[in-house]
Amino acid sequence: MITRRIPALLLALSPFWLSTSIAAEEASADPVAVIDEKLSNKESELSTTAAEYDSEAQRFQQLQNENAKLKRDEQELNAKRNRAKSALDKQYSRLLEDPDIDLMSFQKAYQDSWSAVKDNQTTLLENQQLTTESEVRLSQIKQKQARLSSEFSYLEEQKVEARVKRLAAELSEGDVMQTSFKTNCSATMTLGECTSQGQQLTKQKAVKAFKAQLMEKLTESTLAKQNANGVQLNVHVQESQIIRAGFEGNNSYFTELQAQLQAKPEATAACKMLNVSSRYCLKNDTFAQKKQQDKNWISMTVRSDQYNDSVIINGIKYGSTPVEVLLPKGLHKVTVSKDGYQTYNREVTVSHNDTVWVKLRSKEQS
Repeated sequence: MITRRIPALLLALSPFWLSTSIAAEEASADPVAVIDEKLSNKESELSTTAAEYDSEAQRFQQLQNENAKLKRDEQELNAKRNRAKSALDKQYSRLLEDPDIDLMSFQKAYQDSWSAVKDNQTTLLENQQLTTESEVRLSQIKQKQARLSSEFSYLEEQKVEARVKRLAAELSEGDVMQTSFKTNCSATMTLGECTSQGQQLTKQKAVKAFKAQLMEKLTESTLAKQNANGVQLNVHVQESQIIRAGFEGNNSYFTELQAQLQAKPEATAACKMLNVSSRYCLKNDTFAQKKQQDKNWISMTVRSDQYNDSVIINGIKYGSTPVEVLLPKGLHKVTVSKDGYQTYNREVTVSHNDTVWVKLRSKEQS
């Protein structure tokens, strides 16, 4: 005999799931896609800056080569001028003996040699100025590259967190499913035992179907499936309602039910499925607490009591103080130097936004 019941569970839960669906559709763009776009833009900036650096480095090398040539020319031109002067002096000394000696050609040779020396000096000074400007430009581009690289790494970190957060939310979704199952009851079972077995096996089938559906709907389904072995999704049947149940002959018991299912995955499930460090899952008690900054990165400002000093952090030059940089939490080597002063060289542990104050001591005080 088959018994039927009204599928009230689905009707009761429909407004809830409908409102959830609408809310999801109205949600803002996927944060991972937004970060991907930022990463693409930042990568383009890095590529442009690298090309800019290569071009400027080539120009700097050319200026240095020209500078070396001008210095060689300077020596030759000075030697030529000295020879012209010596020749002119010799003609002046002969003038007393022979007043008819023509000095014009010797004077012109001396004047031309002087003019060539002065032109070379002017060109050399201009070249040295251009070389200095190019060197400054190279330093600025290198600082920009370091900043862009740091920002790129920061975005990559943000992307991993966003992926973990997205997957954790997707793994925690629930649904209402309608499932049927036919089981064979042994002759020794009571009616109650057979009914209980039928309902239990039908719920197990619903859980299995829900897991499969959940995995298929994941944004990163392929990767998640590859790493799903051993991950506990902890699917719970929160509510269930029998739609149709009863014996169908030959000890077969048919059960059709509706069940509200909810996954409550283990804390590190998203990290395991994405094959990333578990710290992304364990750093917060819940992803839904509040919109949160990336706490693995902090802002550090370096200031000193001197002007025109030089700041180096982890081997990268950042110019003169004040310098503000974005760094990952942890240990960082900070060097501040200036001619005539003792170099400040320390390893600083940073765990939150902070300012490092440096007082440079004169070398005379040592």
